Amino acid sequence: MALVDYSSSSSASTESLHQQPPAKRRKAGDSETTTPDRSSSHGVKADGQDGKPSRPSVMPPLPSTFHDLYASTVRQSVVDDPSLHHGRKRQTPHIVGNWPSHLYIEWNLTSLEYDMLVKLVQDIETELRGKVKLHNFLTSDLGSPLPLHISLSRPLSLTTANKDDFLERATGAIQIGALAPFAVIPRTLAWYKSPDSNRIFLIIRVASRDKDAGALNPELVALLKRCNGVVSHFGQPPLYKHHEDDGSGEEAVGVAFHVSIGWTFDVPGDELSLRAIQVFKRSKYAELQKWEIDVSAVKAKIGNSVHHIPLGRAGKGGIAGRPGAPDYLF
Repeated sequence: MALVDYSSSSSASTESLHQQPPAKRRKAGDSETTTPDRSSSHGVKADGQDGKPSRPSVMPPLPSTFHDLYASTVRQSVVDDPSLHHGRKRQTPHIVGNWPSHLYIEWNLTSLEYDMLVKLVQDIETELRGKVKLHNFLTSDLGSPLPLHISLSRPLSLTTANKDDFLERATGAIQIGALAPFAVIPRTLAWYKSPDSNRIFLIIRVASRDKDAGALNPELVALLKRCNGVVSHFGQPPLYKHHEDDGSGEEAVGVAFHVSIGWTFDVPGDELSLRAIQVFKRSKYAELQKWEIDVSAVKAKIGNSVHHIPLGRAGKGGIAGRPGAPDYLF
C-alpha cells in the first residue's frame, strides 16, 4: 500500500493542474521568466495592456489613534544609564511600581513637513559650524520619521494605585465644557533652557491661528489650566508655573508653548545662536510659517500605554468655575 492514500478528488485536482496549458514565454526583450497568461481569462486585460495607465489603489488614511500602538520604544534598562541615550539623564528617576507619564498634543508630520524640517535642521547645523552637537527629534535611531509634540505637563510619576484615577480625571477635565478642536501655527525659532534638565532645546514657538483672539494662545492656556489642575490634585508639579511667577500671568504662559525639534548639551554663543535662529526667516521656509498644527485631541501617556482624549465633547459637570465642576479645576 502507498505511504499516502490520496482521495480521488485530490488526485483529480492534481491531474487538472498538470493539464493546464503551458505558460507563455515573454517576447524578445522581456525577462526570460515565464508567466501564466492571466489576461485571457474572462476577456479581462491586465493593468496597462489596454493602453491605459494602471490606477494606484487609494488607501484610506490611518486613524489618529494608530500611532499610539507604536508610541513607545523597547525599554533598554530600568537603571538610569546616560550612555544609552546620548548622555541624557532621566528627569524623573525610575522607581519600581511607578509609571512615567505625560500629557501632550501630538503632531504627526506629513512627508512634506518632515522633509522641510529636516532641511531646516541641516541648515542650522551648517550655521553652527560644527561647534555645537545638535541632536534632532525628527528621526529615530533607525532612520524613521518621528511625531513631534506640544507639552501640556511636565514629566510625571504616577503610582499603580492612582494611575487609573488620574486618567479618568484628566479625561473629564479635558473634555468638560466641550472645548472645540482648534489649530496653532509655527511662529518663531528659539533656544530654550529647560529648568528640569541640563539640556538646551531648539524649539519652534507656536501661536493661535486666530489672530483676533487677543492673548497669544488662549486655547492652549485653557487646556493647560485643566491639565495643571489635575496634575496638582495628584501632588505633581504643574507646567509653566515659573512663567506665571516671573512674568505677567497668562501672557507669559501663552508665549511658552512650543514644539522641540532638537537639543544639545553645548551652549551656543550669542553669534551662533542668532545665526541659527535667522535660518527660520529665510524665504525658502516661508511656507513653513503657514502650516497649521491640528489640535483635536490630547494624548495621555502612562507607562507604555498612550490614551487618546478627543476634544469637542461635553462633560457632565458643566464648565470649570461653575456649579458642578470638580474642585481640582479651580
